[in-house]
Amino acid sequence: MGSRPDTGFDLLWDELGALENEAKKPVEIRNFEEFTRTEFFDGEELRFYADADRFGEELRRIAPDDLDLVNSLIGDLKYMSRFKTSVAKEKGGIFSKIGSFLSNLGTFRCYLKHLRTPIGEYANKWKSKYVREALCNVIPPSWSLGSLTMGLAMQHTQAAGYPVGGSLQFSRNIERGFLESGGRIFYGSRVDRIVVKNDRASAIRLASGEEISGDYVVSAADGHSTLFDLLEGRYVSPQLKKVYDTFPLFPSSVFIGIGVNKDLSDLPHAIMIPVTGSFTLPDDSSRSHLSVSVHNFDPTLAPSGKTTVTVILHTWNDAYWRSLAAGNRKEYNEVKQQTGERIVEILEGRFSGLKEAVEVIDVSTPHTVHRYTGNWHGSFEGFAPTPTTLMTRLPKTVPGLANCYMIGQWTTAGGGIPTAAVDGRNLAFDLCRKDGKTFIGKTF
Repeated sequence: MGSRPDTGFDLLWDELGALENEAKKPVEIRNFEEFTRTEFFDGEELRFYADADRFGEELRRIAPDDLDLVNSLIGDLKYMSRFKTSVAKEKGGIFSKIGSFLSNLGTFRCYLKHLRTPIGEYANKWKSKYVREALCNVIPPSWSLGSLTMGLAMQHTQAAGYPVGGSLQFSRNIERGFLESGGRIFYGSRVDRIVVKNDRASAIRLASGEEISGDYVVSAADGHSTLFDLLEGRYVSPQLKKVYDTFPLFPSSVFIGIGVNKDLSDLPHAIMIPVTGSFTLPDDSSRSHLSVSVHNFDPTLAPSGKTTVTVILHTWNDAYWRSLAAGNRKEYNEVKQQTGERIVEILEGRFSGLKEAVEVIDVSTPHTVHRYTGNWHGSFEGFAPTPTTLMTRLPKTVPGLANCYMIGQWTTAGGGIPTAAVDGRNLAFDLCRKDGKTFIGKTF
């Protein structure tokens, strides 16, 4: 979000230098003809074109009995595509905020309508079995329709593209700017506790035993770990307890990375393919389709003439993988290998000749996700974007604890990288004001 100038979120990446390489040149942004494609068992397919008008033509072709729904959806996507958000706190004062709100009022109302509608409920309105199936393959039925349509709307205006170099280069660009500004990063330094004195956060204690003090402690880590582990559950309000007891999470995943000695530039970059008889993971999670990404759009992810292919399989059964890894590491590794090989077999049925060109298979499980990130249940993005969670505002402070803040994926349902950036900027703004300093940033 914000890969195109003058869309609101671009301000964040500009300030962070996230889309600027080491030579201070803009990172190349790739925008796709198709957002994704879903294939069906009978050979039919539905292409989610980035351009809303073209997507409308595709929907009219595959759902001729749903023309009113098609026209309404495409109209909403084009309307929402005009939304320009002032994503962070502004220096322009209350009048600037009012002006921004009024200019976006119509699109905001449209988005709110989508926000409050579960995608499964919306899918059931369609007569077309293809549209119903495709919608619920892309997004879980309990999630908000807005979690899909806002992204589609941004595709229409090319406001949410892909930065060549992927997430690692994106992170390195931000890291470089932080270090150049005098910041320090301690890698390999897992935090064990937030040190509290007289209900004030005063330091963090590392797993090594070392303590690092500070005027403020800001956790952008997993919210459950922050509240229940780092703070030992001592500062959990009734609201937060209810949230962590009842709010659904984003799933974890079994993620298969495949190195293929083929160009594959003729394939779509994102495709949902049907699996005959469905596919069941060792943790008993079943899938009728596989979500396949063919990374032919980023030359930095594989040597020339070769391609990285990835498959992500969502699962909420992280306990199986963590238990297996803890109890029998050899069997865990064998299960990972077998899962990767089975996925390659399924892909061979759709992409003939791929199997013999596979050079490497790497598999990540929910245990892997938890081991690297500490995220609760291996969830990759915090609280799931259901109509209920998206309408709930979560605190950025820790109740009853001074000088401690929580920001990022777990403090806004739906999460996402822009959420983390907005939170960081807004907190910097507030701390500058609290400390009597001038906030230096871009003006909206």
